[in-house]
Amino acid sequence: MEWEGFLEGYKRVEAFSIEREKLLEELRKRKRELREEVQRITPIKRAKEGSYLSIAAVDSAFDELFGDDWGRRLYAVCVAGAAFVPRENSLEKREKEPEFLLDECVLNYEEDDDYSRILKGLAIAKEIEKAREWFSEMDLVVIDGSAKSVVISVNQGLTVNNLEKSKMGRELKAMYKDTLQSLYDLLNSGKLLFIPKRSGEVLLADKLSSLSFNNDFALLSAILEEGEYVALRVPIRQYNLPKEGVEELLPKLFDLLNHLRVIYFKAPSGRVIKVETRQPSPVSAIEDFFVLEGENLLTYYVDRSARFHLTNLKDYAKKTNPWRYRL
Repeated sequence: MEWEGFLEGYKRVEAFSIEREKLLEELRKRKRELREEVQRITPIKRAKEGSYLSIAAVDSAFDELFGDDWGRRLYAVCVAGAAFVPRENSLEKREKEPEFLLDECVLNYEEDDDYSRILKGLAIAKEIEKAREWFSEMDLVVIDGSAKSVVISVNQGLTVNNLEKSKMGRELKAMYKDTLQSLYDLLNSGKLLFIPKRSGEVLLADKLSSLSFNNDFALLSAILEEGEYVALRVPIRQYNLPKEGVEELLPKLFDLLNHLRVIYFKAPSGRVIKVETRQPSPVSAIEDFFVLEGENLLTYYVDRSARFHLTNLKDYAKKTNPWRYRL
């Protein structure tokens, strides 16, 4: 039975791959026609060579380090960052020491999901805080995730019932105003570059009447050459965040978020990448970091750094067992 299940799954994956290749092949046959249609909506541009900027990336990880069946938990949030500064013939990497936040508390199992929301909101808030504190002198600061997901994570963390019962919840609430101010300042300076992890948003394909499907990535994978890109406006979105203490800041922040541009570019790896930014064209500065088929080198490095340090702390907590002698 297990083999039959594996075989069925394998066939489905294979069928999906074949269908995808057929679709791309059909699009490639119509490449010239589709490029002309896209050009009527937005110009297809090529990244300029020799444009080098200092770039930083920030990412975070969070997890339960240790827990027991009495409901006692030890949680941690880890934030990591690194900058890449161009030199004459190389890139200089400047790594920041990871920062940890720890919280020991007692939770019922049904409360774990709510606490995860607090942890994620706090992790994102700390990313924004550290992006400004560590890398305000950089030309670009990369955040792993879309602008919308950043706002949603902070909002979901802040709207948990009994937020201030936990240390992490109190920390998130205390830094809320400063987090939004940092986000506003970074956006206003044009430094922030959001890289959505996954996106089903359609901004271009649905405007081509000759297409029978709506998928920007499939369309642009077929018609763009490596190094080419298109830029589009982000559609107006309704953002929600608590208003207490930030009544004057929120409208200005939401206005900046609704004036981001979406840039799709074809990286050296052959993948189409989506970024959200206020920069006129960051493609020439970042495209060389997208040589992998999977993640880009910028956020890949800091993501692995945050996970590595958190895993080491988790292993240490398991070995030492903080509650071994507590009854």
